[in-house]
Amino acid sequence: MTFQKTHLFIGAFLIFWIIFLGWGMFKTFKVTKEKSVLSEMPGKTEQKALTPRAPKTEAQTASTQVAPAEPRPILVRVFKVKTSDFQDVLPVMGTIKGKTEVGLRFEIPGVIKTISFREGEKIKKGQLIASLDPKDAQLRLAYAKNKFNSAQAAYNSAQKKLEVHKKLFESGAILKSKFEEVELETESARFQVETVKNEMDLAENELAKTSLYANKDGVMGPRKKEEGEFVTPQDQVSSLLETSEVLVEVGVVERDIDKVKLGQKAKVSVDAYPTVNFEGVVDSIYPIVEGKSRTLTVKVKVLNPTGLLFPGMFSRAEISIVSLKNAIIVPVTSLINGGKGISLAPLIPAKSIERTEDESQVGIVQLRRVSLGYVTSDYAQITQGVNVDDFIVMEAQGELKDNAKVKIVGIEELNLQ
Repeated sequence: MTFQKTHLFIGAFLIFWIIFLGWGMFKTFKVTKEKSVLSEMPGKTEQKALTPRAPKTEAQTASTQVAPAEPRPILVRVFKVKTSDFQDVLPVMGTIKGKTEVGLRFEIPGVIKTISFREGEKIKKGQLIASLDPKDAQLRLAYAKNKFNSAQAAYNSAQKKLEVHKKLFESGAILKSKFEEVELETESARFQVETVKNEMDLAENELAKTSLYANKDGVMGPRKKEEGEFVTPQDQVSSLLETSEVLVEVGVVERDIDKVKLGQKAKVSVDAYPTVNFEGVVDSIYPIVEGKSRTLTVKVKVLNPTGLLFPGMFSRAEISIVSLKNAIIVPVTSLINGGKGISLAPLIPAKSIERTEDESQVGIVQLRRVSLGYVTSDYAQITQGVNVDDFIVMEAQGELKDNAKVKIVGIEELNLQ
């Protein structure tokens, strides 16, 4: 029974595939026959092939071609070229010193009896500063005076003796040798008087040196000795600073040395008077670079008639390196290095500017060669190649090429204040 069912299943499966394949072959034969009939019928396709085409006109050809899209202008920000005054300054810092600083010392040793000044006090020429105990000098002077008086008396006596012996010699009462002997004694007494006179002058001078006077107008520096101290000529009592003119000592770093020249003007300010600027001029340049900081010492001379500036004050100065009038100044970043020392400016001539329907401004960029004058790290002076009212590109949203079309989205004016 099971064997019969298996044979029936296999027979049904074979009959299904025979019917399926037969139906497929019938459909394929029918489609092929229809295609062959259609190919034998004269159709529109053959007619079209036999009918000659009329040639297209130039207008039809142009209408069928797609016109290339015009490139969009590059968006740029520019600044307007104008003339202005330009000044480049070198900021430096330093310390104020007196025009002259004289160390005050006694010329003789002694004990300080009085000090007649205060630190920072303004004094006049000839004013007493300090004095030593004069007792020793006074004693030496008194001794020299007594010695001088004695020598003077001996000289007077010798002169009278000489007069007597002269008369005796003329009358023949004494020999010539005796007269010459008295004459020599008188000469010796005269020399003795001169010697003692010099000793007395030295004693007077030494007594005068016990008092220390100012040799010029100025301001007193710090006191280094006190009353009662013994001092020698090597000990400094104080210093006298001349402040009618002061010197601002500033340090210039090595890379800026070539910018500083004698006679350049400078503005000096101090914290004590923040709103006041003092005018100065570069007075001297020390010819040696010193220290680990590699700085050069420059002295700026400043007139100080009112005495507002004191030695020791911390100061700031701006040395005027260059001053230009009616110059065309542009940012260095707006220039293009053309190689071999050539500089190019992305320039939009004023005459090329046009206004569009939306009131925006468009123009043509020219990479124009320009001549440069004074150049700093931030700005450059253009001496040739640019006209007033032209525009120079500062920023661009794209690559700038010569004769490229640009659209101005912002205009600025260079402010050097």
